[in-house]
Amino acid sequence: MFVRATVLPVVSLLASLLASLLVMAPGAQAAPFDDLKDDLAACLRFELEGTKGQRQGSATAGAERALQRCAGEMGRLERADPRRLRSDRGLSPSTWAVIESVFGPGSRGRLSGLRF
Repeated sequence: MFVRATVLPVVSLLASLLASLLVMAPGAQAAPFDDLKDDLAACLRFELEGTKGQRQGSATAGAERALQRCAGEMGRLERADPRRLRSDRGLSPSTWAVIESVFGPGSRGRLSGLRF
Protein backbone atom coordinates (compact mmCIF):
# COMPACT_ATOMS: atom_id res chain seq x y z
CA MET A 1 0.00 0.00 0.00
CA PHE A 2 2.81 2.41 0.90
CA VAL A 3 4.62 1.71 -2.38
CA ARG A 4 1.49 2.42 -4.41
CA ALA A 5 0.87 5.69 -2.57
CA THR A 6 4.39 6.98 -3.25
CA VAL A 7 5.02 5.59 -6.73
CA LEU A 8 1.75 6.64 -8.36
CA PRO A 9 2.18 10.40 -7.79
CA VAL A 10 5.78 10.25 -9.05
CA VAL A 11 4.78 8.36 -12.18
CA SER A 12 1.91 10.77 -12.76
CA LEU A 13 4.26 13.75 -12.40
CA LEU A 14 6.76 12.22 -14.82
CA ALA A 15 4.02 11.53 -17.36
CA SER A 16 2.76 15.10 -17.21
CA LEU A 17 6.32 16.46 -17.56
CA LEU A 18 6.91 14.25 -20.59
CA ALA A 19 3.63 15.38 -22.17
CA SER A 20 4.50 19.03 -21.64
CA LEU A 21 7.95 18.50 -23.18
CA LEU A 22 6.38 16.94 -26.26
CA VAL A 23 4.00 19.86 -26.64
CA MET A 24 6.81 22.41 -26.29
CA ALA A 25 9.15 20.61 -28.71
CA PRO A 26 10.46 22.71 -31.65
CA GLY A 27 8.83 20.38 -34.16
CA ALA A 28 5.41 21.17 -32.74
CA GLN A 29 5.81 24.85 -33.58
CA ALA A 30 7.64 24.45 -36.88
CA ALA A 31 4.60 23.64 -38.99
CA PRO A 32 2.81 27.02 -38.72
CA PHE A 33 6.13 28.81 -39.18
CA ASP A 34 6.82 26.78 -42.32
CA ASP A 35 3.35 27.63 -43.57
CA LEU A 36 4.17 31.35 -43.28
CA LYS A 37 7.35 30.85 -45.30
CA ASP A 38 5.44 28.87 -47.93
CA ASP A 39 2.77 31.58 -48.12
CA LEU A 40 5.36 34.30 -48.70
CA ALA A 41 7.20 32.26 -51.33
CA ALA A 42 3.95 31.47 -53.16
CA CYS A 43 2.91 35.13 -53.12
CA LEU A 44 6.29 36.31 -54.42
CA ARG A 45 6.30 33.72 -57.21
CA PHE A 46 2.73 34.62 -58.17
CA GLU A 47 3.54 38.33 -58.32
CA LEU A 48 6.72 37.67 -60.32
CA GLU A 49 4.73 35.66 -62.86
CA GLY A 50 2.32 38.59 -63.18
CA THR A 51 5.11 41.07 -63.97
CA LYS A 52 6.81 38.98 -66.66
CA GLY A 53 4.65 40.36 -69.44
CA GLN A 54 4.93 43.96 -68.29
CA ARG A 55 7.64 46.38 -69.30
CA GLN A 56 9.96 47.15 -66.40
CA GLY A 57 12.32 50.06 -65.90
CA SER A 58 15.12 48.23 -64.08
CA ALA A 59 16.20 44.70 -63.36
CA THR A 60 14.81 44.87 -59.83
CA ALA A 61 11.47 46.51 -60.66
CA GLY A 62 9.65 43.17 -60.77
CA ALA A 63 11.17 42.10 -57.48
CA GLU A 64 10.30 45.42 -55.88
CA ARG A 65 6.70 45.18 -57.06
CA ALA A 66 6.40 41.59 -55.82
CA LEU A 67 7.81 42.54 -52.41
CA GLN A 68 5.39 45.46 -52.13
CA ARG A 69 2.40 43.35 -53.10
CA CYS A 70 3.36 40.60 -50.62
CA ALA A 71 3.91 42.96 -47.69
CA GLY A 72 1.15 41.29 -45.65
CA GLU A 73 2.70 37.83 -45.91
CA MET A 74 6.15 39.28 -45.21
CA GLY A 75 4.81 41.11 -42.15
CA ARG A 76 3.30 37.93 -40.71
CA LEU A 77 6.59 36.06 -41.15
CA GLU A 78 8.55 38.95 -39.64
CA ARG A 79 6.30 38.98 -36.56
CA ALA A 80 6.68 35.21 -36.16
CA ASP A 81 10.50 35.27 -36.31
CA PRO A 82 11.98 37.76 -33.82
CA ARG A 83 15.62 37.12 -34.83
CA ARG A 84 17.36 40.12 -36.42
CA LEU A 85 20.87 40.92 -37.59
CA ARG A 86 22.00 44.46 -38.23
CA SER A 87 23.63 43.43 -41.52
CA ASP A 88 20.32 41.99 -42.78
CA ARG A 89 18.68 45.43 -42.93
CA GLY A 90 16.19 44.52 -40.21
CA LEU A 91 14.74 41.44 -41.90
CA SER A 92 14.70 38.08 -40.17
CA PRO A 93 16.84 35.20 -41.45
CA SER A 94 13.64 33.35 -42.36
CA THR A 95 12.47 36.17 -44.61
CA TRP A 96 15.87 36.38 -46.30
CA ALA A 97 15.81 32.61 -46.85
CA VAL A 98 12.48 32.89 -48.66
CA ILE A 99 13.65 35.90 -50.70
CA GLU A 100 16.80 34.04 -51.73
CA SER A 101 14.82 30.92 -52.64
CA VAL A 102 12.55 32.95 -54.94
CA PHE A 103 14.92 35.55 -56.41
CA GLY A 104 18.14 33.52 -56.39
CA PRO A 105 21.26 33.22 -54.27
CA GLY A 106 22.64 36.70 -55.04
CA SER A 107 19.46 38.55 -54.19
CA ARG A 108 20.79 40.28 -51.05
CA GLY A 109 23.18 42.33 -53.16
CA ARG A 110 20.74 42.95 -56.01
CA LEU A 111 17.96 44.04 -53.69
CA SER A 112 20.13 46.16 -51.44
CA GLY A 113 18.69 49.42 -52.85
CA LEU A 114 15.09 48.45 -52.12
CA ARG A 115 13.19 49.58 -49.06
CA PHE A 116 11.27 46.88 -47.20
